[in-house]
Amino acid sequence: MAAEPFRFVPADGTMTPVEAGMKPFAEVAVNTGQPARRGFTYAVPPGMDPAPGQAVFVPFGPRVLQGIVLARTAESPVAEVRPIQSIADPEAVLDGPHIAVGRWMSEVYLAPLWDCLAVSLPQGYGQKAVTMVSPVEVPPLLPIYPQDQRILQYIAEHGRVSLESLREAIGTVTLPRLERLQKDGHLTVVQGLARPAGRPRFERRVALAQPAEAARAHVEALRARSARSVAARILALLADRGDIALAEARDAGAAPGHLDGLERDGWIRRYEAQVERGPLAGMTFEARPPLVLTTEQQAAADAIWSERGTWLLHGVTGSGKTEVYLDLVRRTLAEGKAAVVLVPEIALTPQAIRRYGERFGSTLAVFHSGLGTGELYDQWHAVQRGAARLVLGSRSALFAPAADLGLVVIDEEHEWTYKQENPQPRYHARDAARELCRLTGATLVLGSATPDIVTYHHSELGSIRRFELKGRVSPGEGGETSEGTLPRVTVVDMREQLKHGNRSVFSVPLTRALRLALQRKEQSILFVNRRGSARFMLCRACGHVPVCPSCELALSLDMSDAIDPRLRCHHCGRSRRLEERCPACDSPRYRPFGVGTQRIEVEAKLAFPGARVARWDSDVASRKGSHAEMVRALEAHEIDILVGTQMLAKGLDLPAMTVVGVVDADVGLALPDYTAQERTFQLLSQVSGRAGRREREGFVYIQTYQPEAAPIVAAANHDYRAFYEDEIAHRRRAGYPPFARLARLLHRDTNRERGLEEAGRIAAELRMLRDAAGRAEPDVLGPMAAFIPRIRGEYRFQVLLRGRHPARLLENVRLGDRWSVDIDPASLL
Repeated sequence: MAAEPFRFVPADGTMTPVEAGMKPFAEVAVNTGQPARRGFTYAVPPGMDPAPGQAVFVPFGPRVLQGIVLARTAESPVAEVRPIQSIADPEAVLDGPHIAVGRWMSEVYLAPLWDCLAVSLPQGYGQKAVTMVSPVEVPPLLPIYPQDQRILQYIAEHGRVSLESLREAIGTVTLPRLERLQKDGHLTVVQGLARPAGRPRFERRVALAQPAEAARAHVEALRARSARSVAARILALLADRGDIALAEARDAGAAPGHLDGLERDGWIRRYEAQVERGPLAGMTFEARPPLVLTTEQQAAADAIWSERGTWLLHGVTGSGKTEVYLDLVRRTLAEGKAAVVLVPEIALTPQAIRRYGERFGSTLAVFHSGLGTGELYDQWHAVQRGAARLVLGSRSALFAPAADLGLVVIDEEHEWTYKQENPQPRYHARDAARELCRLTGATLVLGSATPDIVTYHHSELGSIRRFELKGRVSPGEGGETSEGTLPRVTVVDMREQLKHGNRSVFSVPLTRALRLALQRKEQSILFVNRRGSARFMLCRACGHVPVCPSCELALSLDMSDAIDPRLRCHHCGRSRRLEERCPACDSPRYRPFGVGTQRIEVEAKLAFPGARVARWDSDVASRKGSHAEMVRALEAHEIDILVGTQMLAKGLDLPAMTVVGVVDADVGLALPDYTAQERTFQLLSQVSGRAGRREREGFVYIQTYQPEAAPIVAAANHDYRAFYEDEIAHRRRAGYPPFARLARLLHRDTNRERGLEEAGRIAAELRMLRDAAGRAEPDVLGPMAAFIPRIRGEYRFQVLLRGRHPARLLENVRLGDRWSVDIDPASLL
């Protein structure tokens, strides 16, 4: 006998059999606040038809939570299911590709499913569950417990408060305690959802309801009765403008009575209109025709357009990659499709907005973390309704709801800022873009003068296509282009400077070049390579830096014990006592190394008292709008010498910038990270590329105690291929990506011994699981103290997994909330 179809109990309690062909169940991703990597099954009540991507409210334990429908199903994997309570939004907020990308990220990066979907939702859309505690009007006698009395006293003074606020004010407050107080009649506890932070903004406005000529005639009649008539003033303003904000009418003297009278007589109407918030509000773009592409640029654009897929556009700095992007965007929009262009830093956005705005201003939307919640909310909806079909921004812009996606461009694809670190999901925009383009059939273009080693390796294997732009281009004012030249690079051996008595942070050649640039009214950059809080040992006599014999990475200086300072490897944990003299040449000039931007700014002002010196680093750039203001000041030539860090190396295109000085090239070389050599080469090459981008010749000075280091030699010779060959050989020997994948587990604890014990327990459990499965890999390295061993009072210990599929070992391991997992980390620092 055939089994009866599965039944569920709707909200009204009646039993309804499942009809053939129906899909009475829904898989829902629920905003639980817990690390769930799967959806939950709910019954769809009669009369409700939620579509995939639609937001719903669902019961979850004693609470009602927000969810997103992932799929409709004909069967349920569990015997008892609860019904969806209601539909939260009449329109779907996610389409099929973005749901699929969210699932993919959850699986690859071992991240909560809701968090992976939330990156594609409007800013501020998520509603967290909250517990609200309220006083009762006539409470019974106070309870005897002091903590109970503190709770009741607080809510009596503050009224209805959230449980989170109550805990912040008086300390630990448990739900069982509140439930007991509620049962005794002292207070009420209600579970609910927080109000979404992202909402549309409306403005009250006043519009003219009659023809302008008739209104002007009435104005004269009103003034004939009273020369100071406020109603006449408001009506005259509307006769000229047609429509104004209510606030503007009030500024002109209008009181409610004036407006009531004009509306009653049919002259005006009051209404509410949605205000569009965004970085482009009030901006106007001067339309510019596209530049004439060079033969090489045209060939690149034609090749990418004719063979869709994933492309690496490898071009030297100043080779005109952006013009190729612009041409591909033009073709994509002409086909009726959408395009997404990613830039690695907010600092690049002002220049990028102008360049893309001049070509495609009417259909441009901008996304980056410097925008407010309201601005991002409105930009998201502009893209969703099709008002904007070109999306420009940092990594989060990838997930904008662009329908019929045809092109994704990732400029400076090698940049580590495309990797999300915190919070989850810890995705890489480059890999997520490949998956999104696979799902949508869009073309992906990865552009860089110094491609990521893994990306370039894939192009060598043929899994992605590659096009080389080998010549520099100098654009003219009239749209024409001419052949440009790469800057001349001088490597300055700081050991020789010391031998000749120069103990300044600026070498003699760099000082001379800066003075000459000031005389010629040109601009200069002083680049300080301060990625991380680098502290390592370097011999000023011979340039020796101590390295770990096992990991081939620089040893860090550990001064946690001032009596016994040590050199320590933050990967395998190996350490040794710090020598007093250089172990290579026995020189006493064996000291910690590293300087900061503030010191270089002060030194520059002292050395060049007439120069206008500015500093651009994360401290200065933290204010909203600071990036755009700095770019404006540079373009207006209000700055002669700019001191800064990594953000200077990315995409700045300034005609008068002719001199670049790299103050401390050695800092990046000695960081205990397998990407240290690659990052150093990329930074040196990219910052060098800021010099001489127009008709003026550029000059670069790299100050170093290791002039023979491979990244420095290759950067000085503008030779990416030579660096790649050297680096890929090192990665193959040491077993680093692309020849293995990494997973980094980081544990935090306020107690050092307890934290180390927990990290050791997990490392031992992982080795046991690996061995029990009969696997030779992944390698389990650690535990060891993290490169930054303590942050905000918490000790940090890390365990590294290295192998072909390290994430698989973690799939069934339960880690507490003090652990974080980063798959394919961009850095091990």
